Amino acid sequence: MTYTSLILVLIVSLFLLINHWHQNKGVVYLVFAILVFSLKQTTLLVLNTTRDPLVLASLVAHIDPFHPLLGTFIIYYFKSIVRGEFVWDKTFLWLSIPAILTVINLLPYYATPFENKVEYFQMAVINRPPLAHLFLPMNNQITLTMLYNLGCLAYSLRYLSKMKEGNGTYIKKKVSVLINRILVIIPINVIPNVLMLILLTSKSKHFGKIDFVNPEVFTNQSLFFLTLLLPLSFFLIPSWLYNERDPMSFLENVVLTWKRMFSVNAKFSAEDPFEKSSDFERILSYIEIEKPYVKTAFSLHDISQALNIPHNRVTTCFNKQLKVPFPSYRNKLRIEHATHLLRSGTHLTTSIEGIAEMSGFKSKSIFYKTFKEEHGTTPIDWIKENLKS
Repeated sequence: MTYTSLILVLIVSLFLLINHWHQNKGVVYLVFAILVFSLKQTTLLVLNTTRDPLVLASLVAHIDPFHPLLGTFIIYYFKSIVRGEFVWDKTFLWLSIPAILTVINLLPYYATPFENKVEYFQMAVINRPPLAHLFLPMNNQITLTMLYNLGCLAYSLRYLSKMKEGNGTYIKKKVSVLINRILVIIPINVIPNVLMLILLTSKSKHFGKIDFVNPEVFTNQSLFFLTLLLPLSFFLIPSWLYNERDPMSFLENVVLTWKRMFSVNAKFSAEDPFEKSSDFERILSYIEIEKPYVKTAFSLHDISQALNIPHNRVTTCFNKQLKVPFPSYRNKLRIEHATHLLRSGTHLTTSIEGIAEMSGFKSKSIFYKTFKEEHGTTPIDWIKENLKS
């Protein structure tokens, strides 16, 4: 029962990685954040329930350097979602300073032999001396870390607010969806933990010292329920887990991932459906990641050459699995790309002809014709109808 929440968090992390990885690798920030948060809660639960000295000797203080990175992970996850790509810059190093200070502060404890750590946690709670540190007691370090993470969270919300106010319609839509989600997840998880910190502080026998092993504040059952809040709150928003797709797509993704693992060394006949599915997935991944359709000369031959798949198998994937002729599929992707450019405000600095060229069309006339077939109106009229200030 003690590790139920950790198991659920691992399942949630798997869902998120499988469904989001190909679209935006920034999801790793969110996964790291929920794993660290869950490990910290699990440590508190073990401290108050089983008090297993081996587990405590392995967890206590060893995950603390990652705890100050929680807020940083959230900031960079939000930035990655807004920008539509994995974001990492030098500011990340500055935001990592609290984590570095935590490592330095706990060096005396890290230098302690593991056997001595186990003996320490075998002692009765009332007899344990303060955890070995350089300049900041553990209780104060945890409190400051929580306040730092709350500050990062506040900055993240301010960042999202600015993005929603100052960017185009497309960005505003993405930010609105993200804000709606965090308005569910964050209150469910942050408010109870802040209340716990306040109660532990108020019940402490010594002013300014927090007693994290205090049965007067929380029972074991209530602490266990607290650890379940994080993984269960994600299941309240299945569209986040499945990345706006049918929940069955998760199982399909697992199967395709499994196939991809074996498709490198295994050889199949041209008629084998497994090989066809592998080809199809590789083609779609290549098109989604590389976006070769923005080149005017993009053809089936380019796909065949880039992925080393015979031309006839590439054609079969479009005709029999996608069931859409390649030229139609290519034009659809080009129009989607052009629409994205319009939503992001590119038309304010670039002509319609320039946007057509950036989207892979050879001429303005072909772009207008294809755009009208897809949207039922011309690009100029679409801008007037959909991008009102």
